Amino acid sequence: MIVALTGGTGFLGQALIRFLVPAAEQVRALVRRPADEDRIRSWGAVPVRGDLVVPGGCDGLVGEGNTLIHSAARVDLTGTWAEFRETTVEGTRRLLAAALPRQPARVIYVSSAVVYSPAAQSSPMCAERTPVEPASFNYYGRAKLEAENVVREQCDRAGCPWTIVRLGFLYGPENRAMESHFMPLIKGRWLFIVGSGENRIATLYVDDAARAVVLVAARQAAANRIYDVASDESVNQCQFLDGTCDAMGLPRSRQQVGCGLAHFFSGAVDLYSRITGKRFSFSRAMVALMSADQVIDSGRIRTELGWRPEVTFEEGIRLTRQWWLRTH
Repeated sequence: MIVALTGGTGFLGQALIRFLVPAAEQVRALVRRPADEDRIRSWGAVPVRGDLVVPGGCDGLVGEGNTLIHSAARVDLTGTWAEFRETTVEGTRRLLAAALPRQPARVIYVSSAVVYSPAAQSSPMCAERTPVEPASFNYYGRAKLEAENVVREQCDRAGCPWTIVRLGFLYGPENRAMESHFMPLIKGRWLFIVGSGENRIATLYVDDAARAVVLVAARQAAANRIYDVASDESVNQCQFLDGTCDAMGLPRSRQQVGCGLAHFFSGAVDLYSRITGKRFSFSRAMVALMSADQVIDSGRIRTELGWRPEVTFEEGIRLTRQWWLRTH
């Protein structure tokens, strides 16, 4: 199996390369910045220069019979809809326009459980029974869902098998996005527990996520299926925030705010941001994500492919702390 990969220098992408290199004949990773090429080579993959946001920018990535794993996206909870759409949705269109004429063996799209309707988050969510309708202000979820639809429609039209993997709340070493959001909130004393803090977070350690995607890539039975992937541990908001603070050597937050007030204030911040063009590390999408009761049913991937999470939340936080101490 030759794998063509997007997002290889990102949080999940680095873990994917680590697990794919021993399992695949070759791993080809799309690289936008020349400075990243040596990093990709050092991990055992082949860098392919390209850019999803440039027309024709990924023409050289996919060859006939390759398995394409598309994990690149705008991973953020702030920004404009145009920015999310350009990177996540239109980037997917450009990639498929280049890849599908080359007749890949399969296209695997790495998505997220944020595509599910907020109204459904009090019960276990899964593709078989949960409606997909992210909130209007959740640009990340909306873009992911639109990109999913692009993958399914264009692959079906081209006669190419596809698989969609919807991941839970990723955490672990190398999570630079969490660092860029979390640190400003702590330093500005803007990190609050929303509501009681007892709502559950559908956590997923990054290596367990990578194992799931690699397993999907290796199994033909996964074609034209949607898989939900998350840990089976019950980790609530307070535990998640405490663990993240501990991993980064930061004081735990004990500030609390009611859900209604948090949504109102964050909505006002979003409106101010749209009017002025100023960026904030605080958004209504972030409040909604942290305050929702999220439980994901991973039954399909467990039953059909035999996937199981291997890293507990306690162990994942310990490994994240080790990475933080090494790099900061």
